[in-house]
Amino acid sequence: MKKTAKIVTIITLVLVLSLSFALLTACNNGKNDKGETPSTENDNTNESSLSASPYRFTAPEGTPALAILRLTTDNKKIAGHSMEYEIVKPANIAAEMSSGKSDLVIMPVNAGSNLIRSGADYKLVSIAVNGSLFMMGIGESNTITFDDIKGKKIACIGQTGVPGLVFRYVMKKNGINLITEGTPNAENNEVFVQYVADGAQAKQLFASNEVQYAVVGEPAATAMFKTKLNCNAEMNMQEAYAACSDEGITDYPQAGLFVKSSIASNETFMTALFSALKASKDWVVENKTEVTAFADENLYEGAAFPAPSIARCALNAAALSENEKVEVIAFLKAVMPKDSNGNVIDWDSVKGKLF
Repeated sequence: MKKTAKIVTIITLVLVLSLSFALLTACNNGKNDKGETPSTENDNTNESSLSASPYRFTAPEGTPALAILRLTTDNKKIAGHSMEYEIVKPANIAAEMSSGKSDLVIMPVNAGSNLIRSGADYKLVSIAVNGSLFMMGIGESNTITFDDIKGKKIACIGQTGVPGLVFRYVMKKNGINLITEGTPNAENNEVFVQYVADGAQAKQLFASNEVQYAVVGEPAATAMFKTKLNCNAEMNMQEAYAACSDEGITDYPQAGLFVKSSIASNETFMTALFSALKASKDWVVENKTEVTAFADENLYEGAAFPAPSIARCALNAAALSENEKVEVIAFLKAVMPKDSNGNVIDWDSVKGKLF
C-alpha cells in the first residue's frame, strides 16, 4: 500500500509540474527574457509570431505598380508579416486610403496628402515615383514648344491628380490660357484641354484626330504614343516644371507611398520594406527587357513596360529624406495652394501629420 501511495504521489507531482510548465510557456510564447516580443526581418519567421491579418498593399496600374513589381512574388512576407498585394484601376486607388482598406498604398502625392490633411491616419514615407509625364505629339521637330500648342487641342490624364496639377501649373507659368469649351484662339494663347482617365483614353482621342497632343505618363508615352502612334515629338513635363518653378525644384513627387501610422512607426518592418523595394527597383533597372512579361504575369493583364520607358518611369521608392520632405511641401504649395472650396491650405501646419 505504501509503495502504491508513493507511485501515485510521484505521478501527481509530475502532472502538476508539466501543467505549470505548459502554462508558463503559453504565457511567454514569443517573449524574450525581458517579456518583449522580438522582431525579425527575415521571411522565415515562425507562423505563431505573425499577425492573423496580412497587410494589404495596393497600387494603381502603370508606373506606380512597377514600384512593387518583385514584391508581389518575392515578398509574401516582410519582416515576418504576411503581405497581400493588389493592383487596382487608377480611379479606385483613392478609396483604398480614404476607407482605410489598404495598410500600404501608392497613390498621387497630392491626393494622399489631402486625405491626411482631412484626418486619414497615414504617413507619407517615400516617393515611389518622381515625375514621369510627357506631352506627346507629331511634328517637324522632336521638341514640342509652347508656341506649337497655341490654338491646339490637348488630352491630359489625371485632372485632379498630379498630372493635371503639373500641366495647369506649367501652362499658367508660360502664359497659356486653358479652355474646356469652344475653339482655342492661338492669338489669345489659348489651348483646349480635354481631361481623360488614363493613357488609353488619351490614345483614342489622339488616334481619331480629336486632339493634336496628349499629356500622359510612362509607360504610356512610350508604349502607346511612340510605339503605336509613331509620335516623334514631346515636351518633357519635368523639365518644363523645373524651368518655371519658383522653389528651384528640379523634379516633383508624382506618386507617394502612404503607410498607416501604426505600421510606419515599426522601424523593423519599414527597414525590411525599403530593402525589398530597393531590390525590386534594382531588378527592374537591370532586367529591362524582361519587365513586361513579368509584369503581365504578376501585376496585371496587359501590363506593358517597354525597355526604353524604364528609365523614364523615374522609380524612387527610397525612404523619404529631409530634403524631399521640404520639396513635397513646396510642391503642394505651388500646385495645390487652395482646397476645392477656394480656401488657402496651410501646408506647413500639415507637416506634422504628413511625415
